[in-house]
Amino acid sequence: MVRRRALALAGFAAAAAGGAAMGWAAERRLLRHEVPTTAPDWPELRRPAPGEAHRVESYDGTHLHVDIVGPEGAPTVVMAHGYALSHRAWHFQRRELSDEFRVVTYDQRGHGASEEAVSGDYSIGAFGRDLSAVVESVTPTAQAVILVGHSMGGMTILSYVDQYPEWVGDRVAGAVFMSTSGSEVITGGIVSVGVAAFSGLGNRVGRRVFQALGRRSSAADLIYSSSNDLSYGLTKLIGLTADASPAHVAFTEQLLLECPNNVKAAIGPMFTSLDLREAAPLLKVPSLVIVGDKDRLTPPRQAHRLVELLPDAELAVLEGIGHMAPIEAHADVTAHIRAFARRVLPS
Repeated sequence: MVRRRALALAGFAAAAAGGAAMGWAAERRLLRHEVPTTAPDWPELRRPAPGEAHRVESYDGTHLHVDIVGPEGAPTVVMAHGYALSHRAWHFQRRELSDEFRVVTYDQRGHGASEEAVSGDYSIGAFGRDLSAVVESVTPTAQAVILVGHSMGGMTILSYVDQYPEWVGDRVAGAVFMSTSGSEVITGGIVSVGVAAFSGLGNRVGRRVFQALGRRSSAADLIYSSSNDLSYGLTKLIGLTADASPAHVAFTEQLLLECPNNVKAAIGPMFTSLDLREAAPLLKVPSLVIVGDKDRLTPPRQAHRLVELLPDAELAVLEGIGHMAPIEAHADVTAHIRAFARRVLPS
Protein backbone atom coordinates (compact mmCIF):
# COMPACT_ATOMS: atom_id res chain seq x y z
CA MET A 1 0.00 0.00 0.00
CA VAL A 2 2.77 2.45 0.93
CA ARG A 3 4.64 1.72 -2.29
CA ARG A 4 1.46 2.23 -4.32
CA ARG A 5 0.90 5.59 -2.66
CA ALA A 6 4.49 6.63 -3.34
CA LEU A 7 4.08 5.68 -6.99
CA ALA A 8 0.76 7.52 -7.09
CA LEU A 9 2.43 10.63 -5.67
CA ALA A 10 5.10 10.49 -8.34
CA GLY A 11 2.39 9.98 -10.96
CA PHE A 12 0.44 12.98 -9.69
CA ALA A 13 3.59 15.09 -9.81
CA ALA A 14 4.18 13.95 -13.37
CA ALA A 15 0.63 14.83 -14.34
CA ALA A 16 0.88 18.23 -12.69
CA ALA A 17 4.09 18.87 -14.59
CA GLY A 18 2.66 17.70 -17.88
CA GLY A 19 0.92 20.96 -18.70
CA ALA A 20 4.24 22.77 -18.83
CA ALA A 21 6.24 19.97 -20.48
CA MET A 22 6.34 21.57 -23.92
CA GLY A 23 7.70 24.82 -22.49
CA TRP A 24 10.32 23.00 -20.42
CA ALA A 25 11.38 20.93 -23.42
CA ALA A 26 11.81 24.06 -25.52
CA GLU A 27 13.79 25.71 -22.75
CA ARG A 28 16.10 22.72 -22.47
CA ARG A 29 16.66 22.62 -26.23
CA LEU A 30 17.37 26.34 -26.23
CA LEU A 31 19.93 25.93 -23.49
CA ARG A 32 21.71 22.77 -24.60
CA HIS A 33 21.64 22.92 -28.37
CA GLU A 34 20.87 26.33 -29.83
CA VAL A 35 22.34 29.15 -27.72
CA PRO A 36 24.20 27.70 -24.69
CA THR A 37 26.75 30.51 -24.78
CA THR A 38 24.08 33.18 -24.26
CA ALA A 39 22.17 31.60 -21.38
CA PRO A 40 23.04 33.59 -18.22
CA ASP A 41 25.90 31.94 -16.25
CA TRP A 42 26.01 28.83 -18.47
CA PRO A 43 29.63 29.36 -19.64
CA GLU A 44 30.71 30.04 -16.06
CA LEU A 45 29.00 26.93 -14.67
CA ARG A 46 30.70 24.78 -17.30
CA ARG A 47 34.12 26.11 -16.33
CA PRO A 48 35.96 24.01 -13.69
CA ALA A 49 36.37 25.89 -10.45
CA PRO A 50 39.89 26.02 -8.98
CA GLY A 51 40.71 24.00 -5.91
CA GLU A 52 43.06 21.57 -4.20
CA ALA A 53 41.58 18.11 -3.60
CA HIS A 54 41.98 16.25 -0.28
CA ARG A 55 40.67 13.00 1.19
CA VAL A 56 39.43 12.94 4.77
CA GLU A 57 38.51 9.77 6.65
CA SER A 58 35.41 10.00 8.82
CA TYR A 59 34.54 8.09 12.00
CA ASP A 60 33.37 4.89 10.25
CA GLY A 61 36.12 4.72 7.63
CA THR A 62 34.15 6.55 4.91
CA HIS A 63 36.46 8.74 2.82
CA LEU A 64 35.19 12.21 2.01
CA HIS A 65 36.26 14.39 -0.89
CA VAL A 66 37.34 17.85 0.28
CA ASP A 67 38.20 20.81 -1.93
CA ILE A 68 40.19 23.81 -0.67
CA VAL A 69 40.77 27.10 -2.46
CA GLY A 70 42.10 30.44 -1.23
CA PRO A 71 45.16 31.85 0.54
CA GLU A 72 46.90 29.64 3.09
CA GLY A 73 46.38 31.08 6.56
CA ALA A 74 43.40 33.21 5.56
CA PRO A 75 40.20 33.10 7.65
CA THR A 76 38.40 29.86 6.83
CA VAL A 77 34.85 29.22 5.67
CA VAL A 78 33.65 25.58 5.64
CA MET A 79 30.62 24.90 3.43
CA ALA A 80 28.22 21.93 3.55
CA HIS A 81 25.93 21.29 0.59
CA GLY A 82 22.36 20.02 0.49
CA TYR A 83 20.60 16.73 -0.19
CA ALA A 84 21.49 15.00 -3.48
CA LEU A 85 23.88 17.80 -4.53
CA SER A 86 27.67 18.10 -4.19
CA HIS A 87 30.33 20.65 -3.32
CA ARG A 88 29.90 21.97 -6.87
CA ALA A 89 26.67 23.62 -5.70
CA TRP A 90 29.00 26.24 -4.15
CA HIS A 91 30.56 26.99 -7.57
CA PHE A 92 30.10 30.75 -7.42
CA GLN A 93 30.98 31.11 -3.73
CA ARG A 94 34.19 29.07 -4.12
CA ARG A 95 35.35 31.23 -6.99
CA GLU A 96 34.42 34.61 -5.54
CA LEU A 97 35.15 34.23 -1.83
CA SER A 98 38.58 32.68 -2.35
CA ASP A 99 40.14 36.09 -2.99
CA GLU A 100 39.80 36.83 0.72
CA PHE A 101 39.03 33.59 2.53
CA ARG A 102 40.22 30.01 2.60
CA VAL A 103 37.12 28.23 1.30
CA VAL A 104 36.68 24.57 2.25
CA THR A 105 33.91 22.63 0.52
CA TYR A 106 33.31 18.89 0.67
CA ASP A 107 31.01 16.20 -0.65
CA GLN A 108 28.70 14.69 1.93
CA ARG A 109 28.95 10.90 2.24
CA GLY A 110 27.55 9.17 -0.82
CA HIS A 111 27.56 12.41 -2.82
CA GLY A 112 29.93 13.69 -5.48
CA ALA A 113 33.41 12.21 -5.20
CA SER A 114 32.97 10.99 -1.60
CA GLU A 115 32.54 7.30 -0.86
CA GLU A 116 29.18 5.82 -0.06
CA ALA A 117 28.84 5.19 3.67
CA VAL A 118 31.06 2.24 4.62
CA SER A 119 28.82 1.49 7.59
CA GLY A 120 25.61 2.21 5.72
CA ASP A 121 24.94 5.05 8.16
CA TYR A 122 23.12 7.97 6.52
CA SER A 123 21.66 9.44 9.71
CA ILE A 124 21.86 13.13 10.50
CA GLY A 125 24.29 12.18 13.27
CA ALA A 126 26.63 10.67 10.66
CA PHE A 127 26.54 13.87 8.61
CA GLY A 128 27.40 15.92 11.71
CA ARG A 129 30.36 13.65 12.50
CA ASP A 130 31.55 13.94 8.90
CA LEU A 131 31.58 17.73 9.26
CA SER A 132 33.61 17.34 12.43
CA ALA A 133 36.16 15.20 10.58
CA VAL A 134 36.48 17.84 7.86
CA VAL A 135 36.89 20.73 10.30
CA GLU A 136 39.49 18.89 12.38
CA SER A 137 41.44 17.62 9.38
CA VAL A 138 41.78 20.66 7.17
CA THR A 139 41.74 23.66 9.50
CA PRO A 140 44.43 24.63 12.04
CA THR A 141 43.44 23.72 15.59
CA ALA A 142 43.99 27.29 16.77
CA GLN A 143 41.68 28.74 14.13
CA ALA A 144 37.95 29.27 14.47
CA VAL A 145 35.92 28.92 11.29
CA ILE A 146 32.61 30.00 9.81
CA LEU A 147 30.27 27.11 8.97
CA VAL A 148 27.92 27.59 6.02
CA GLY A 149 25.17 25.07 5.27
CA HIS A 150 22.57 24.93 2.52
CA SER A 151 19.42 22.84 3.02
CA MET A 152 20.61 19.49 4.48
CA GLY A 153 23.96 21.19 5.00
CA GLY A 154 22.33 23.51 7.54
CA MET A 155 20.87 20.50 9.32
CA THR A 156 24.37 19.00 9.26
CA ILE A 157 25.68 22.05 11.13
CA LEU A 158 22.99 21.69 13.79
CA SER A 159 23.86 18.00 14.16
CA TYR A 160 27.54 18.92 14.54
CA VAL A 161 26.71 21.45 17.24
CA ASP A 162 24.43 18.98 19.00
CA GLN A 163 27.24 16.42 19.22
CA TYR A 164 30.13 18.81 19.88
CA PRO A 165 28.74 21.81 21.77
CA GLU A 166 32.10 22.31 23.50
CA TRP A 167 33.64 23.39 20.19
CA VAL A 168 31.28 26.31 19.73
CA GLY A 169 33.34 29.46 20.17
CA ASP A 170 36.74 27.76 20.09
CA ARG A 171 36.38 26.06 16.69
CA VAL A 172 33.20 27.68 15.39
CA ALA A 173 33.08 31.47 15.28
CA GLY A 174 29.73 31.70 13.52
CA ALA A 175 27.32 29.93 11.19
CA VAL A 176 25.28 30.70 8.10
CA PHE A 177 22.10 28.70 7.54
CA MET A 178 20.63 28.86 4.07
CA SER A 179 17.31 27.45 2.83
CA THR A 180 17.13 25.05 5.76
CA SER A 181 15.10 23.98 8.77
CA GLY A 182 15.55 22.43 12.18
CA SER A 183 12.39 20.29 12.03
CA GLU A 184 9.14 19.61 10.16
CA VAL A 185 11.00 19.33 6.87
CA ILE A 186 8.39 17.16 5.15
CA THR A 187 5.36 19.15 6.28
CA GLY A 188 6.82 22.46 5.22
CA GLY A 189 7.92 21.21 1.84
CA ILE A 190 4.67 19.48 0.86
CA VAL A 191 2.41 22.35 1.88
CA SER A 192 4.61 24.98 0.25
CA VAL A 193 4.68 23.23 -3.12
CA GLY A 194 1.05 24.31 -3.20
CA VAL A 195 -0.51 21.00 -4.26
CA ALA A 196 -4.01 21.29 -2.85
CA ALA A 197 -4.54 17.53 -2.89
CA PHE A 198 -1.76 17.10 -0.33
CA SER A 199 -2.37 20.11 1.89
CA GLY A 200 -4.74 18.26 4.21
CA LEU A 201 -2.57 15.16 4.45
CA GLY A 202 0.56 16.98 5.55
CA ASN A 203 3.32 15.06 7.19
CA ARG A 204 1.59 11.66 6.99
CA VAL A 205 1.86 11.43 3.21
CA GLY A 206 5.39 12.80 3.15
CA ARG A 207 6.50 10.31 5.78
CA ARG A 208 5.11 7.36 3.83
CA VAL A 209 6.61 8.55 0.56
CA PHE A 210 10.09 8.87 2.04
CA GLN A 211 9.73 5.55 3.86
CA ALA A 212 8.86 3.92 0.55
CA LEU A 213 11.83 5.64 -1.03
CA GLY A 214 14.05 4.14 1.65
CA ARG A 215 12.85 0.62 0.88
CA ARG A 216 13.14 0.90 -2.90
CA SER A 217 15.62 3.14 -4.70
CA SER A 218 13.55 2.47 -7.83
CA ALA A 219 11.13 5.07 -6.49
CA ALA A 220 13.80 7.71 -7.19
CA ASP A 221 14.40 6.15 -10.61
CA LEU A 222 10.87 7.17 -11.61
CA ILE A 223 12.04 10.77 -12.04
CA TYR A 224 15.81 11.10 -11.68
CA SER A 225 17.20 8.28 -13.81
CA SER A 226 18.33 10.50 -16.69
CA SER A 227 17.85 14.03 -17.91
CA ASN A 228 14.33 14.45 -19.27
CA ASP A 229 11.58 17.02 -19.43
CA LEU A 230 10.04 15.79 -16.16
CA SER A 231 13.29 15.89 -14.15
CA TYR A 232 14.12 19.33 -15.56
CA GLY A 233 10.61 20.63 -14.92
CA LEU A 234 10.35 19.35 -11.35
CA THR A 235 13.81 20.72 -10.57
CA LYS A 236 12.62 24.13 -11.67
CA LEU A 237 9.18 23.86 -10.06
CA ILE A 238 10.37 22.73 -6.64
CA GLY A 239 13.98 23.90 -6.38
CA LEU A 240 14.00 27.23 -8.21
CA THR A 241 11.48 29.73 -9.56
CA ALA A 242 9.67 30.46 -12.80
CA ASP A 243 12.12 33.25 -13.59
CA ALA A 244 15.26 31.20 -12.90
CA SER A 245 17.92 31.09 -15.59
CA PRO A 246 17.73 27.86 -17.64
CA ALA A 247 21.44 27.47 -16.88
CA HIS A 248 20.75 27.41 -13.14
CA VAL A 249 17.98 24.84 -13.57
CA ALA A 250 20.06 22.61 -15.84
CA PHE A 251 23.08 22.78 -13.50
CA THR A 252 20.93 21.85 -10.49
CA GLU A 253 19.33 19.00 -12.44
CA GLN A 254 22.82 17.75 -13.37
CA LEU A 255 23.88 17.66 -9.71
CA LEU A 256 20.72 15.76 -8.76
CA LEU A 257 21.29 13.23 -11.53
CA GLU A 258 24.89 12.66 -10.44
CA CYS A 259 23.86 11.59 -6.92
CA PRO A 260 23.22 7.81 -6.89
CA ASN A 261 19.55 7.00 -6.41
CA ASN A 262 20.36 4.39 -3.78
CA VAL A 263 21.96 7.19 -1.72
CA LYS A 264 18.91 9.42 -2.20
CA ALA A 265 16.78 6.49 -1.05
CA ALA A 266 18.93 5.76 2.01
CA ILE A 267 18.83 9.38 3.19
CA GLY A 268 15.18 10.09 2.44
CA PRO A 269 13.59 8.53 5.55
CA MET A 270 15.82 10.70 7.77
CA PHE A 271 13.72 13.74 6.91
CA THR A 272 10.53 12.15 8.24
CA SER A 273 11.61 12.37 11.88
CA LEU A 274 14.38 14.96 11.88
CA ASP A 275 14.17 17.33 14.86
CA LEU A 276 17.20 19.45 15.75
CA ARG A 277 15.41 22.20 17.63
CA GLU A 278 17.26 21.43 20.87
CA ALA A 279 20.61 21.87 19.10
CA ALA A 280 19.97 25.42 17.92
CA PRO A 281 20.18 27.10 21.38
CA LEU A 282 23.64 25.53 21.83
CA LEU A 283 25.06 27.64 19.01
CA LYS A 284 26.01 30.62 21.17
CA VAL A 285 27.85 32.50 18.42
CA PRO A 286 26.57 34.88 15.73
CA SER A 287 24.40 33.25 13.07
CA LEU A 288 22.87 34.36 9.80
CA VAL A 289 19.78 32.71 8.34
CA ILE A 290 19.15 33.23 4.62
CA VAL A 291 15.97 32.20 2.81
CA GLY A 292 14.31 32.92 -0.51
CA ASP A 293 10.76 34.19 -0.21
CA LYS A 294 9.76 31.70 -2.95
CA ASP A 295 11.44 28.70 -1.29
CA ARG A 296 8.95 25.82 -1.52
CA LEU A 297 11.04 23.17 0.26
CA THR A 298 12.08 25.09 3.36
CA PRO A 299 9.76 28.11 3.30
CA PRO A 300 10.35 31.42 5.10
CA ARG A 301 8.25 30.47 8.11
CA GLN A 302 10.77 27.75 8.91
CA ALA A 303 13.59 30.27 8.66
CA HIS A 304 11.76 32.52 11.11
CA ARG A 305 11.40 29.61 13.54
CA LEU A 306 15.11 28.85 13.28
CA VAL A 307 15.99 32.48 14.00
CA GLU A 308 13.83 32.34 17.12
CA LEU A 309 15.72 29.25 18.35
CA LEU A 310 19.25 30.54 17.73
CA PRO A 311 20.68 32.72 20.52
CA ASP A 312 22.25 35.38 18.27
CA ALA A 313 20.76 35.31 14.78
CA GLU A 314 19.71 37.67 12.02
CA LEU A 315 17.52 36.94 9.02
CA ALA A 316 18.06 37.83 5.36
CA VAL A 317 15.16 37.25 2.94
CA LEU A 318 15.94 37.13 -0.78
CA GLU A 319 13.05 38.38 -2.89
CA GLY A 320 11.89 36.23 -5.78
CA ILE A 321 14.32 33.38 -4.99
CA GLY A 322 13.65 29.70 -4.44
CA HIS A 323 15.41 26.90 -2.60
CA MET A 324 18.62 26.88 -4.66
CA ALA A 325 19.72 30.32 -3.48
CA PRO A 326 23.51 29.66 -3.76
CA ILE A 327 23.00 29.27 -7.51
CA GLU A 328 19.89 31.27 -8.37
CA ALA A 329 20.92 34.31 -6.26
CA HIS A 330 24.63 33.63 -6.11
CA ALA A 331 25.75 37.27 -6.09
CA ASP A 332 23.51 38.18 -3.13
CA VAL A 333 24.39 35.00 -1.25
CA THR A 334 28.12 35.58 -1.73
CA ALA A 335 27.79 39.19 -0.56
CA HIS A 336 25.90 38.10 2.59
CA ILE A 337 28.50 35.44 3.45
CA ARG A 338 31.39 37.84 2.82
CA ALA A 339 29.92 40.58 5.01
CA PHE A 340 29.08 38.11 7.81
CA ALA A 341 32.52 36.48 7.73
CA ARG A 342 34.29 39.85 7.78
CA ARG A 343 32.29 40.84 10.83
CA VAL A 344 32.70 37.58 12.75
CA LEU A 345 36.11 36.16 11.82
CA PRO A 346 39.39 37.70 12.96
CA SER A 347 41.26 39.20 10.03
